[in-house]
Amino acid sequence: MNTVIGRVDSMRELANARWRRNGPVLLVGPFAALHLLMFGYDVWHPGRFLNADRADLRIEVIQHFGQAWQGGGELAGFFAGHGIVGDWLPQAFLYLAGGQYLVIAAQVLLALLSIVWVRNIGLRLGLDTGRASAAAALYGALPHTLVFPHQLAAEAIFVPLVVLSFAVCARAPGTKDQAGGGAALGAATLVRPITMLWPVIYAAFARVTPRARAAYLAAALAPLGLWMCFIYAATGEFSMGRSAHDLGHNLYQRVHRMAAHPAASERPLEQPRAQRTLSVSEYTRFVVDHPGAALAHSARDLATIGFKSGVERIVLDYFDLFPESRRELQDPVAGWRMRVEQYGPVDALAGIFRSNPALTLASLGGALLFAVFIALAALGAFAWLRDDVPAETRRLRILLITFVLYIVATAQAVDAVQSRHRAPAEFVLCLLAVAALALLSRRSWRTQHAG
Repeated sequence: MNTVIGRVDSMRELANARWRRNGPVLLVGPFAALHLLMFGYDVWHPGRFLNADRADLRIEVIQHFGQAWQGGGELAGFFAGHGIVGDWLPQAFLYLAGGQYLVIAAQVLLALLSIVWVRNIGLRLGLDTGRASAAAALYGALPHTLVFPHQLAAEAIFVPLVVLSFAVCARAPGTKDQAGGGAALGAATLVRPITMLWPVIYAAFARVTPRARAAYLAAALAPLGLWMCFIYAATGEFSMGRSAHDLGHNLYQRVHRMAAHPAASERPLEQPRAQRTLSVSEYTRFVVDHPGAALAHSARDLATIGFKSGVERIVLDYFDLFPESRRELQDPVAGWRMRVEQYGPVDALAGIFRSNPALTLASLGGALLFAVFIALAALGAFAWLRDDVPAETRRLRILLITFVLYIVATAQAVDAVQSRHRAPAEFVLCLLAVAALALLSRRSWRTQHAG
């Protein structure tokens, strides 16, 4: 028995040595080849670039920005009038420099780098090279990681920056690395402000020196702070900038989705389009007055995050296999989410199945696989918390688990959660799932060789 175990350990050491030497190249190579094939598909089908959420609005802003930039227009007013700047400006510069194909190329590069960064995080967490690479490969194969780089989607910029932040911070507790990780998160916050509170949580629990903590906070909070100061100077309003998809508009739409079921006398008054915004305090008062409606809406959000795999991004958005169904299901007024809210999941699914059984079966298959994935991630979190590991590794693991919960919680700020809102936390879920598989394999080995 000892001889067999020794041979297995020796083979594992050889495999780990190989992965340590060539791991990043061996890991990224197949994904680079796949994205190169997808790039050819992008050239053949250029319209798929705009099949992302709000891509039509984003390209309009980018084109108007190009006109203002080249025509010497009032850029300060333009910046102040189109929401938070990272939602469109990074892609605007790329688009103006080389069109949509330069945008895609840059986003693919970020996606490939993020796969390597996930591997590095796994190594810092105590995974061996094989399992860290497996987690990174799983992350690279997820629908969102595959499709977003080929679309005009803010997640294609936002998510890699989040992964980079954790990778840099996990590398060392020194001031330089913590400042670099904070800067990456600060840049991500200018794309999607949902990460604006995370620096405070990280700084409270990270095991770093006071100087490194201060450097992280300064680097993470400075970009958003400077942007809000610019908005104040331009408009007299200390905010992140107004747009049709800012926090106030999302809370307004969320309240009206919640209020679809109470009696008409309890519903908030419909406002003119220009005034469709709600403050946090007004939203909180509505939730307190209607806890049942709020909890039901949040339950639908949690079900979406936990079971909607994102395979529709490939089937509908990228390959555009069912264009009529895509327009029908993604309609904000009468789409799949509104059907679930009005008729319940069973009736809504039955209706979709009658109109398009192939798409329904693909979505159900993806949902079942993703449910297994989430179950493994939950088991992996349990395994992480039970493992006897150094204090620094344990603290990083707890921070990553907390980040998943943070993303789930902050997703409640949008009117109706979509699978893409889970994307920033998917790299953690992959690490957790691989940790669960490692736990199950250890238990299986012990069971088979007991005695």
